[in-house]
Amino acid sequence: MRTRTALGFAVGPVTTALISLVAVPIVAWAFSPEDVARYNLLQIFVSFAVLLVTLGLDQGYVRHFHEAHDRAVLLRSCVLPSALLFAALAVPAAIASGPLADLLLGSSDARVFPIAIACAAAAIISRFLSLILRMEERALAFSASQLIPKAVFLVAIGLLLIFVVRRDFLTLSYAFLASWVTVAAVTGWSTRTHWQKAVRVRTDRDLVRSLIRYSAPLIFAGLAYWALTATSAMALRYLSSLSELGVYSVALTFAGAAIVVQTIFSVVWAPIVYRWVAQGADLERVDVVTHQVLAVVTAVLVLVGSLSWLTDVVLPPTYDGVKYLVIGSILQPLLYTLSEATGIGINITRRTVWSVWCTLFALIVSVGLNLALTPALGAKGAVVANTLAYFAFFVARTEASVHTWRHFPRKRLYAVTGFAVAGALATVVLGPASGYWYAVGWAVLGPVVIWIFRHQWGTIVRLRGVPVSA
Repeated sequence: MRTRTALGFAVGPVTTALISLVAVPIVAWAFSPEDVARYNLLQIFVSFAVLLVTLGLDQGYVRHFHEAHDRAVLLRSCVLPSALLFAALAVPAAIASGPLADLLLGSSDARVFPIAIACAAAAIISRFLSLILRMEERALAFSASQLIPKAVFLVAIGLLLIFVVRRDFLTLSYAFLASWVTVAAVTGWSTRTHWQKAVRVRTDRDLVRSLIRYSAPLIFAGLAYWALTATSAMALRYLSSLSELGVYSVALTFAGAAIVVQTIFSVVWAPIVYRWVAQGADLERVDVVTHQVLAVVTAVLVLVGSLSWLTDVVLPPTYDGVKYLVIGSILQPLLYTLSEATGIGINITRRTVWSVWCTLFALIVSVGLNLALTPALGAKGAVVANTLAYFAFFVARTEASVHTWRHFPRKRLYAVTGFAVAGALATVVLGPASGYWYAVGWAVLGPVVIWIFRHQWGTIVRLRGVPVSA
């Protein structure tokens, strides 16, 4: 993959993060924390629907793309089972929209659940079609598929606030629906030649069975990972209050800087490594990339820790605690990003069942800690619980990769990440008693990080630490 292509893939996440930084204060000022919490529950529902209905076949498409003799047949074989499953689930869900809206979204308005189902349908379509753009390395088009939802959501919120008197969860739901329908339409147009071919070809049942065998462990791993990301929100929903969930949701949204790193790396990393494997390249270069990722992860955490007090400038007083929570929140996707580098051996060896066990282990940690901490500590307890769960997830994936693939040194890796977790959780719990001194402490760590990773910074700046093609 050329540097220009990689930068093209980066456009989407970076622009999305910038749009989010604008959208979050608008939503926080315009809507109550309870409605912000319900919006977070809507996002969780849509992400769950995508994971469940795609059956892990989206990852099967990525894994088999370069080896497929007929990519139209591959696309059809991945999409058809998902389409049938969605149709089977959507009808009864729509019939029970009233109780489900209350149970899953915390809303007494039955109208919001059909909207949620429509959002899920558009998100599933976008998921499969955007993979075509990703695998063909149409970087700017793929980036557009990522930034369009946020951009349209921001515009829709603006228009609804101008022309609609009511400011409630239904308004947020309509804006969310507009964002997903737009991106589905745009990706559909960009990939029209591909899905039109897929519509005309015959389904390869043997290929479908082969894809499902590969993807079956990934289904459970994906659902377990969804549960890992959603546990804290669910704990706050049922063990605390919607107000605390609203504060927690805003903190997660401000962690968008880490989502940028996670998204860019996840999009670029797997295709590169699979190509290295296919070409018989020296895979010790994976270790070099891992330490570069560790450097970036540490630097992002220090930067956010130093500047998180700026949230007080843009948010209403209701969200004063966000500046402490955001540091723990941002560490979660950063640890996931690092685990993508260290755990790649699981996918290389195709022993994907290990992904299930690693995620289940982290989920058990999350559930146990959330049950213990969330009722008493609210949003702070949820952040502590999920951050420790993500650390457990990172360690488990790393060790599983060593077991299934190859040994690599890990002492420095665990020492740095352990220190980062301890610092982040100390900020979450003790930050309110320190005023703004916590930010000074993080700023002092900046030169230390620069020195420790001086070799990695050199290769990153020169953009030649590890070639991306053999």
